[in-house]
Amino acid sequence: MDADLVRGQRALKRRRITGIASATVATALVIGVGWSVLPSGTTSGAPAATVTKKPIVGDPDKRKPPVIPATAVPLVANTKAFPGVITCDLIPKGWVVRIVYASPIAQQQDLSDPNLNPKKFHNATYTLTVRQTELMDEGEGLTVDKYSTPWTKLPKVRAGKYQAVASGVPGSPNGRQEVYIKPGKSNKIVGVSNHAYNLAWDMDTLLRFAGSCHYK
Repeated sequence: MDADLVRGQRALKRRRITGIASATVATALVIGVGWSVLPSGTTSGAPAATVTKKPIVGDPDKRKPPVIPATAVPLVANTKAFPGVITCDLIPKGWVVRIVYASPIAQQQDLSDPNLNPKKFHNATYTLTVRQTELMDEGEGLTVDKYSTPWTKLPKVRAGKYQAVASGVPGSPNGRQEVYIKPGKSNKIVGVSNHAYNLAWDMDTLLRFAGSCHYK
């Protein structure tokens, strides 16, 4: 069941990539049908408008993200192992970690600033996420999460002593940066996603942090 859940989550991530395009096409098709049912002999007056609901794309939560600080939150040595199956040797200074989801093959830990009021901001704008995941063969070879290209064919960067796959805008301090590392010979992967505006991290800093993470 857990393996099926992980596959479902991975499929959902891939669908999000094409969700906007699909919604646009669907709307165009509905409008096209509205026009096609009009009498062909109509010679005067404007055709009746077809009312379609605007598709909801993305997260409807409109709360603002935290302010990006002028100075990035520094990485410091972590003196207490994270809860769960993954820990990191570095941690954002002053931040705390908690488990938000756990199963035998999938676990997620969120890091955040304990001094930030969580009610003021959407969760995905102030959290740094560390996830347990693994390479799976879904017909394309061994792949990880949202990628359909096999792991061996993805372009790699260095995250500490590990090879890593990274996505995001280099130098962007405001989230949507993601790193996957393979810290051992098994198919276990550590996924690190930075959504925290209040870290003000660039990709190099995220790679430093991700490179310090490993399974216990």
